Amino acid sequence: MSQFEKTYIGKGSKVNGLDIIRVSIARETLEGILKSQMVDFEGNEYFVFEVAALKEADTYGKTHTAYISKKVPAPKKKMARK
Repeated sequence: MSQFEKTYIGKGSKVNGLDIIRVSIARETLEGILKSQMVDFEGNEYFVFEVAALKEADTYGKTHTAYISKKVPAPKKKMARK
């Protein structure tokens, strides 16, 4: 069985009056992504990420979070000894 591991990369907020989320990501985060998080598909590299609404705005008024979601193997469960 596998699970998903999230790497948070930035936050954003809805643009007034539009159905757009504006996300801010630090330059050093982007540079790290370009080195390690690119996905190959049919010979092209893509940066795939997700944007999700927060339950409530943070102290800076950000209402959304952006993250990379990667499928990873689930940790093996230890067998209980009798």
